[in-house]
Amino acid sequence: MLMGSTLLNANNITISNLSHTGQNTTNHYSFVKFDISWDNSWRTSSAPNNWDAVWIFIKYKVSGGTWRHSSLNTTGHLAPSGSTISAPSDGMGVFIYRAANGTGTNTFSNVQIRWNYGANGVADDAIVDIRVFAIEMVYVPEGAFSLGSGGTETSAFYKYPTTTNIYYVNSEAEITVGTATDNLYYTSSSGGGDQAGPVPINFPKGYNAFYCMKYEISQQEYVDFLNSLTYTQQATRTLSSVPPNSPAGTYINGGDYRHKIKISTSGVASTTPAIYETDYPYVANSTLSWADLAAFLDWSGLRPMTELEFEKACRGTITAVANEYAWGTAGIASTAYTISNSGANNEVISANYSTTLGNGAYSGSGSDGTTPINSSVNGPVRVGIFAGTSGNNGRVTAGATYYGILEMSGNTVERPVTIGNATGRAFTGTHGNGALNATGDADASSWPGVDATGAGLRGGGWYWLDAPVDWLKVSDRSVGAYTFSPHDFAPGGRGVRGVFTPYIGQSYCGGIIFYIDGTGQHGLIAATSNLSTAQWGCQGTLIAGAAGTAIGTGNQNTMAIMAVCSTAGIAARLCGDLVSGGYSDWYLPSKDELNQLYINKAAVGIFATDRHYTSSSQSGEAGGYNFAWRQDFIDGTPWSYWKSVVHHVRAIRSF
Repeated sequence: MLMGSTLLNANNITISNLSHTGQNTTNHYSFVKFDISWDNSWRTSSAPNNWDAVWIFIKYKVSGGTWRHSSLNTTGHLAPSGSTISAPSDGMGVFIYRAANGTGTNTFSNVQIRWNYGANGVADDAIVDIRVFAIEMVYVPEGAFSLGSGGTETSAFYKYPTTTNIYYVNSEAEITVGTATDNLYYTSSSGGGDQAGPVPINFPKGYNAFYCMKYEISQQEYVDFLNSLTYTQQATRTLSSVPPNSPAGTYINGGDYRHKIKISTSGVASTTPAIYETDYPYVANSTLSWADLAAFLDWSGLRPMTELEFEKACRGTITAVANEYAWGTAGIASTAYTISNSGANNEVISANYSTTLGNGAYSGSGSDGTTPINSSVNGPVRVGIFAGTSGNNGRVTAGATYYGILEMSGNTVERPVTIGNATGRAFTGTHGNGALNATGDADASSWPGVDATGAGLRGGGWYWLDAPVDWLKVSDRSVGAYTFSPHDFAPGGRGVRGVFTPYIGQSYCGGIIFYIDGTGQHGLIAATSNLSTAQWGCQGTLIAGAAGTAIGTGNQNTMAIMAVCSTAGIAARLCGDLVSGGYSDWYLPSKDELNQLYINKAAVGIFATDRHYTSSSQSGEAGGYNFAWRQDFIDGTPWSYWKSVVHHVRAIRSF
């Protein structure tokens, strides 16, 4: 495999020395190797018990084709000393973060990410270009939290019947909405929602852990996104008045309000995409429509946050403060800011930065803004500007949430999924799959569509006609369920990624979880029902590579049996040929895997009562020619028994 590379830097992240190494042509994978560093990092085991991380994902292009999302392995990545790499089970990317408590700049050399290029249909000898993308994230731990502040915000959540009573979320269970004592409720307003429910069990409520983008999407991040799309997709994700074949130097939004993304190299209609750049790479990207935000998140393997997660990410698990902003107090700076180093990575507030009150970018009321973002600024500011300005002395002045997430009050308007209408409540937290449809829209299941129904507006922004500063408050829902689909000056956004917390008996990825390994993120899934009874097969034949008994050996056993034993209908073949729940990587469990299935049989269910199930593990008895391991599912006894005897069969797969 020949590989070119592109280095992409975002905000404070630097990726360098990108290369390709360790190609395995038997199992069709290789490692993408690079160095990574970023500033203002932390990890703490005291409150708030969290860390910052970088979400890394990889795009590839074969022989001048289109950019596609790389499938990464769930294990086997090589983390440099001092770092941890965590890989979700869908292979969309990995998180890298500090392995121990500390603060300051992270510099990790020789990171190696395993790319399963064979799963992407890439040949061993293909000529491939790759791009590595990195987005700063913040870990929000599992825990109970409050909805509503007990203040006077419009349509704020409360515990019925008293509007100042806080509602506590202490699980991911369904939430009843309505006018019965102790239910979740909110007062009626034009943008607050339909006051209906329930909030279903699969709607992400914020109790479970998740990662949230540390900053709003920057203009450079959006440029990188645009530069990985086809011409048609670019045309959808930019204004129709400025198509990708517009002259070089044309700003895609007119260049006003500090939105400085422009065409660097013109595209050719319908065939060759444009190349975009920006004069202000570190400034938050406003003017995003809901469809733009959804497309970016789908493309990056993230998902929209919900409005319940928005309040959790701001407030954390501590006691709510009435009418608080994201920084945990009800005070906010109101004198017009002056900025210096405009548009640069060191853009700062040079005048009127408050050292006692919370700092946020908002305009108050009026068509051109008043304070503190007045006509001299007239646009969003650099992401992280308040934390990076001299005089910052902590969470309040930095404008940070409890967990260290920045600009959740002000700058660009956040776009969470609402519980205020049925479309929003149908959201199940599906993550993006790294690809858009041919038109350039997100196609993740259960997300609000391009018309924005189901998406709301929270947190306020630098500009919104006649929008009061109250909209910046954490619990204000004046437009929490307001449907707003077009491009406008204020909306931007950010995404999240749920942290999968598997449990025994959970329905997941085509079956039911019955085993979880020491990472807490990976394990084994059983099919939802038995297959037909079958013999192990090939009595009298010793099959090399089928004697593994440990957890993790069942798949290899199954492949070895299928490669040698051609007998139709044997147990290994029933499992190996199975397509169920949208998955085709099922196999016959090894001896120890089958024992775990027995241990947790009550959680999985639907086991036959005549007791014996076969494993894929060939027994060493009598040289291995005639015997294989089975297990009694009444008393749990494992037996070495004849391969020709028919037993029950249950397929499993790994996650």
